[in-house]
Amino acid sequence: MPTVVILHAAEDTLPARALAEKVRQAKLDVVLEKSGEDIREALKSANVTIALWSPRSVTQAELAENASFAKGKTKLIHATMQSAQPPAPFSNEQAVNLTGWRGEDDFPAWRELAQQVTSKAGVSPLPPPAPKPASGFFQPGVVAPQAQQPAPPPQQGQQRGQQQQRAAQQQQAPRQQAQPRPQQTQAPRPAPSRAPAEASGEKKGGANMVLIAIITFIAVAVVGGGGYWFMTNNNNAAAYASIDNDSVSALREFLAADPSDADRERAEADLDRLEAASLSDARAANTVEAWEAFLRDFPQSDEAVYAQGQIQQLRLQQSAAPPLGPDGQPLSPDAAPLTELETLPEPAPTPTPAPSGADGPASLTPPAEETPNEEPGDAPVN
Repeated sequence: MPTVVILHAAEDTLPARALAEKVRQAKLDVVLEKSGEDIREALKSANVTIALWSPRSVTQAELAENASFAKGKTKLIHATMQSAQPPAPFSNEQAVNLTGWRGEDDFPAWRELAQQVTSKAGVSPLPPPAPKPASGFFQPGVVAPQAQQPAPPPQQGQQRGQQQQRAAQQQQAPRQQAQPRPQQTQAPRPAPSRAPAEASGEKKGGANMVLIAIITFIAVAVVGGGGYWFMTNNNNAAAYASIDNDSVSALREFLAADPSDADRERAEADLDRLEAASLSDARAANTVEAWEAFLRDFPQSDEAVYAQGQIQQLRLQQSAAPPLGPDGQPLSPDAAPLTELETLPEPAPTPTPAPSGADGPASLTPPAEETPNEEPGDAPVN
């Protein structure tokens, strides 16, 4: 069975799995969620490779290296999502834009990607998408089928009853004229078919009224349900469009309100984008404040432990830094601090008193000048 490898970032595992399920419909073996030597071995034996690019994966050098490796081993196809662009090494190559795809079989970009994959893998193309069933919801401008063939009005039953009464009276008139004269004085008997005809007309009219009421109720229910569905979807779309998708708090409040599956996926993708950007800023700054801001916004991130370790390391470095001098430069550990004693003049030497005599004060005798020792050979000759 031909093999297809999907290259993707770890943050794009869920979209990659959804794409793999669609590719398997063409009876292809799909490999994903691999890294290191495993992905290189899979690329060597694959028939087709799909590089799935997103705002998170285009910045990963390892993924670009694997795509370059796959380009020389298999038939490489680029697919983008969330309006991302392939990295610089592949900027001139054609890519299939899957932005906005929710797994529909008739999505034009998916049909193009499926055609390229099956063609390069040498398998039969996917069958055309099945036609969508007619929607049962109300569509403005379309007349409901029930309204095109209305039930007969209630007067039809009464008209039928009156016609039957007239026919009965016309049949009785010849009979009365053929009877003997004395019987003409008798009061004419009521037509036996009049009462049943009226009763039949009333029953038919009542049945028609019930049928009309049922049809009216069904039409109101269908129109109301379709209108409610239409308004709910529009309100959900308007609610997502009104929030700030660059605000972490706004996105989390939107997710807490239990949105639809499509809106939830969009909000979670925006949160992943903001987390990746915040992590990149913290790594670039590498300060305690930057890492604390990242943890404040994403305390449950997979990089939270790494961020805490960076904060501890930076604080230890700050506490172990040498003190700064007046010029702002760090002082040497051997430098002694200046004191005021170093600026005082040296004291003058104190004269040594000579031994005192019998009488009088002792005289001060300057010290004798020392003469250099003369060498024996230097003595004058008399």
